[in-house]
Amino acid sequence: MNGEPSYKPLVSVIIPNYNHAPFLKERIDSVLNQSYRHFEVILLDDGSTDNSRQIIESYRGHEKISQIEYNEVNSGSTFIQWKKGLDLAQGDWIWIAESDDYASQDFLDCLISQITDEGMVYCRSNIVDKDNKPILLYNFKSMPDPEVYPDFRNSFSMEGIDFGNTYMQQLNSIPNASAVLFKKELIETVYFSEITQTKLFGDWLFWLYLLKKSKIRFVSDALNSFRFHANTVRNDTHFTATRLLEYRFIVSCHENYFGSNQKTIDTLLYNYTSGEVPLAKIKLTEHLKINSFLIKRAPLLLLKTYLKKVF
Repeated sequence: MNGEPSYKPLVSVIIPNYNHAPFLKERIDSVLNQSYRHFEVILLDDGSTDNSRQIIESYRGHEKISQIEYNEVNSGSTFIQWKKGLDLAQGDWIWIAESDDYASQDFLDCLISQITDEGMVYCRSNIVDKDNKPILLYNFKSMPDPEVYPDFRNSFSMEGIDFGNTYMQQLNSIPNASAVLFKKELIETVYFSEITQTKLFGDWLFWLYLLKKSKIRFVSDALNSFRFHANTVRNDTHFTATRLLEYRFIVSCHENYFGSNQKTIDTLLYNYTSGEVPLAKIKLTEHLKINSFLIKRAPLLLLKTYLKKVF
């Protein structure tokens, strides 16, 4: 897309980093080189133990870098960093650009140009490895994969409630934060006290909060690259007890926020684990580390089922 759109809101780009030094320069440069120029960049480091700080400091003084913040001790949650960045953001729109991903030069230009009255807009994401080579992830070449989900072959706009009920009930159809822009004013509807208690699916819960109050637009162009590598949270072949409980918790939240699910939570949970690692594979040590917050919020039937499988 040539030139900037006539609608030019300020975009706050939050880059939350933790030990992603090998990818950090490419990520920051892919933001700073956007053809759309009305943005600020907030760089956050969550106590990295690699040379991330050295890389970040090389950008200090850049005209687009508005904030650089370091945590001396790791917070333990990327969603705590999201909240920190949102508190610092001055823009009308937010882009949480994860530190191991990267974007097309036209990412902002294209997404902003397609906004009408939506409060959220996101695009398809290519899936790449540590060397930027395309890979298959969960048998998908991109997210959402148009071969698997035909509705996502073309761009479309939809009421958030309808999108939530159609595409967010069983799976997170907004799988990568780096592909999303959203209005800052929408975060007034977000309860971070719940999101920061999660380790894996906090983004899914975050999108549910926003969808309740906003229309959403999907852009079928693959303008974002989601990186899958050894240190990616998703790179976990085991469905741990925490993962299962969080999934159950998110589905429960969906039921509370959007109304009754067509399927029971236990059926959704079974479908989620079917064909993957069975519950019996969960280690006892992992079970003992289950977040007490989630135990209180998720019905105990899952734990009973889990204990029967293991013992």
